[in-house]
Amino acid sequence: MNKILISGITGFAGSHLAENLISKNFIIIGLKRSNSNIWRCEEFKDKIIWVDIDDEKKYQHIIKEIGIDVFIHCAWIGVESNERNSWELQVENLKFLSDLLLTSKNAHVKKILVFGSQSEYGQFDGKISESLIPSPLTAYAATKLACLELTKNFANINQIKWVWLRVFSLFGEKEGINWLIPNTLNSIRSNLKLELTPGEQKYAYLYIKDLAEIIQKLIEKNVDSGIYNISSNNPLSIKSIVTQIKNIVNPLFILRFGTADYRKNQSMHIEGDIKKLEAQIGKINFTDFDSALQNTIDYYLNKNK
Repeated sequence: MNKILISGITGFAGSHLAENLISKNFIIIGLKRSNSNIWRCEEFKDKIIWVDIDDEKKYQHIIKEIGIDVFIHCAWIGVESNERNSWELQVENLKFLSDLLLTSKNAHVKKILVFGSQSEYGQFDGKISESLIPSPLTAYAATKLACLELTKNFANINQIKWVWLRVFSLFGEKEGINWLIPNTLNSIRSNLKLELTPGEQKYAYLYIKDLAEIIQKLIEKNVDSGIYNISSNNPLSIKSIVTQIKNIVNPLFILRFGTADYRKNQSMHIEGDIKKLEAQIGKINFTDFDSALQNTIDYYLNKNK
């Protein structure tokens, strides 16, 4: 299981995953477009076998010639909040995944891991298991579920191991600037006006480096095919997280909680039950949240110097 193909390798999750696997001496084949910005992979770019996907037949031939053991699909277009109800945009992900599944089969893949999302469950409150019946509320979530069925059926028909990673809230270094922690940090550091909900909602934020370790174990171990929640076990209120960032970055900054409304269908407690996952890979030793948050803050402060 040493040759691993990663789509979305230049993104937040894909780049951290590649860095982790390279450090463990896996051979990484990374898919990108010819004009992709690979800044997240800059420190280890020379250790990746890059394959441009602009020419469909060409990249499929290259991957078949290389041969792969594991295919990890992190790529997804339309992840920003204003894009999640664009059906035209979201359904493009189905075609891309379909092409990559066939390409990986022709390259003799043995295991397929695909990134799903907590949003497949729809609105919920509490710690939920994979047995909860999905009820998607957006085109993004519905398309994720369609991709799940595509992956499951394709893999079963072709006798390939498959793992659907139902990923919950993530944070860490190199995240997109529009997401909660980097956006909050930037606003506080720059003394910008910050509109906040009351902040009572609790999310089980997972540190990105812990995600990479979990996926490494899923690659190495002979896990059962199926759907797995990928979540931390430490739900924290948004208010406590934002306050912690403020106290580190700019203690004098005034936080105006309650100046913004909760969004429609806001879930107030988002946490994945990970008993099924730990039954397959063993107990997960999560990074201490305070340490992980400090690492994240240090990264953004040093980046902007």
